Amino acid sequence: MKKFSTILSVGLITLALTTACKTAQIAESTQTATSESVQTTRIHLKSLPAENFNGEWLFTQAMGKEVICDEPARIIFDTGSHRVYGNNGCNTFNGTLVIDEHCAMSFTNCMSTTKACRPDVTDNNVMQAVNDTRHYNVVEKNNKNIVVELLDGNYQRVALISYQMHNLLNGKWEVVELDGKKVHLEEKPTMIIDIDSRRLSGDSGCNIMNGEIECDNTTLNNEIHFTNIASTRRMCSPKAMEIEDKMLGILDNINAFRIIDNNRIALYASPSEHNLIVIKRTK
Repeated sequence: MKKFSTILSVGLITLALTTACKTAQIAESTQTATSESVQTTRIHLKSLPAENFNGEWLFTQAMGKEVICDEPARIIFDTGSHRVYGNNGCNTFNGTLVIDEHCAMSFTNCMSTTKACRPDVTDNNVMQAVNDTRHYNVVEKNNKNIVVELLDGNYQRVALISYQMHNLLNGKWEVVELDGKKVHLEEKPTMIIDIDSRRLSGDSGCNIMNGEIECDNTTLNNEIHFTNIASTRRMCSPKAMEIEDKMLGILDNINAFRIIDNNRIALYASPSEHNLIVIKRTK
């Protein structure tokens, strides 16, 4: 009987040690898997050069919900001064920007105005996302969109922001295509775009033109409208007049733009992808 007890005790000890070893192995395996998962997450984050963040970005999602706002919910990066400014859909905010080349990003010392907001406005979600951000990841980058997800300390998405490319339109441009056809004029129509003042000027192939620009981005990414366009009424060659009439008619239909390359931009009427006007930057 004593011998049986001894054998039983040894068996229980062996079983306990085996179980302990297996538990330790499982814990080690779990820890390794978690570490590898985090490491994999870090490896797969896609970055942007810090200066490419400069400008305005729109919040389209915050804390897993669609953004609802009275004013465009946006954040404006100024990497030179390490500052951010924005609107959470109701109130304005500003803070300090911390960013590095390894996709680390945070907004510190953020302060916001405290105007009362409608109950359905998602201003609190936007501010929580801003406060929780610790990393970022580029999820889309092409000639129409740059979309970045803001991530918390556990690499979970807290917001989606979309870059607004309107500042790239500033300057003087030649109209080189109209409705898919090249403009064959020695002196091509020009468009001078000033996004800050929301003004359009230039000439439409014959006469001087002026107008206004709207780009609120409330329904369409890279949205733009040319409105209240007026021009002088000087008579020109039949070819120039034909180009002018066509250009002025097309401008009324434009509602979006996309980047073709470093020197050319296409203006079109979404949802069609057809280029109605192609402009080329002048030197």
